[in-house]
Amino acid sequence: MPLPVAASESGDIATPAFQLSANASIVSDYRFRGISLSGKDPAIQGGIDLSHDSGLFIGTWASSIADSGGANTELDLYGGYGGSLAGIDYSVTALAYIYPGGHGVDYFEVLGSATTRLGPGSIGLDMGWVPEQDNFGGDNFYLAAKGEMPLGGSSASLFGHLGYENGDAYDRKWDWEAGLSYASGPLTASLSYVDTNYSGADEAGRFARAGVIASLAASF
Repeated sequence: MPLPVAASESGDIATPAFQLSANASIVSDYRFRGISLSGKDPAIQGGIDLSHDSGLFIGTWASSIADSGGANTELDLYGGYGGSLAGIDYSVTALAYIYPGGHGVDYFEVLGSATTRLGPGSIGLDMGWVPEQDNFGGDNFYLAAKGEMPLGGSSASLFGHLGYENGDAYDRKWDWEAGLSYASGPLTASLSYVDTNYSGADEAGRFARAGVIASLAASF
């Protein structure tokens, strides 16, 4: 919700320089780039964001997860800058993935995003780069194409993405998702199909198999 604002000298209400928003959701399976981080079990998630009209923003987001190096919670801390240029909305974000109680699993990533309108819908690209650091033996790169299209004049939309990951975490991994969402006021429900081409013999391979994901989210 917006922070309190002061009135201008003319008596008009000034536009708030800062805006505070929050979100909460429950998902049947927390998937990150196609891999289940909740062990294919439900997860509870939520976050808070503070943005400034200059384009700067900071935020935090958390989710319950399956055991990861002794941690059962993921905590994300991030900050960045976003704007619009020639009809393209963009953002650049520095994000730290923190796993309280875990050992050797925290890391940070640089994210970029660009989105533009396509008729009543939108298309875009997301990019993630994890540089070499203590808990990563080398760089890791992720790129995803995404899209969303409203269904007529309804509150329902089709959405999907196709992602590619290569580097220290995964070797030439693809993931994809296609789904349907419905928004009503602050609530959004969605149902989607998620899959990957990853078939490793490790635990990630077991949690990379196809699944149907249901979610209910609220924004404030």
